[in-house]
Amino acid sequence: RGVLLVEGDAERFLVPAFAKTLDKSLDELGITVCSVAGTNFRPYAKFLVGLGIPFSVITDWDPRDEKSPLGRKRSLNLVTDIETQRTGEKPEELIAEIDAITDENVFAERCEEFGVFSNRQTLEVDLFEDGFASAIISVLREYKLSAKRKAQIDEWEADNSTLDPAELLKMIDGIGKGRFAQRMMSYIDGIDPPEYITHAINFVADRV
Repeated sequence: RGVLLVEGDAERFLVPAFAKTLDKSLDELGITVCSVAGTNFRPYAKFLVGLGIPFSVITDWDPRDEKSPLGRKRSLNLVTDIETQRTGEKPEELIAEIDAITDENVFAERCEEFGVFSNRQTLEVDLFEDGFASAIISVLREYKLSAKRKAQIDEWEADNSTLDPAELLKMIDGIGKGRFAQRMMSYIDGIDPPEYITHAINFVADRV
């Protein structure tokens, strides 16, 4: 009845848990979480629009130094595909209007109207900054880490603002994102999901 398209295993495990926190059972609603194992959402989006199945896309913003974030072009392409498939015509004026938006938050909110939801950086970094720092640190400490990394984690715990996003992602990659997300599920009960994930879940739940 509905689909939540996500990038990988981390979201595939965590999104249903977040939905439960929102008192929404994806199984009961008939909503499937589908990992595209990457960021190529476009063929899935076209297919689902063609079938008339409600869906949303949950993707990372993926900022880059001195370059446009990867998530910006990804989101714009998805809006283009969704509206082209829906109407049969490429929405030139709409795309020009959205592309002209320079404020990242306004841009993201505009794309949300079409079912495309992005964060500020990447899933794990946003989780750390949105109330899940203790949960992430608890999971990291379950694994064998070097003394240097243990010291880094202690520093992040003492002051969350000292987080090094690149180092956090390296630690998680070493564990495996899917395995890390599975362990996270033991610590996230009762914590509100990040806003973009909440909006993505509600977008589909309201349409099934």
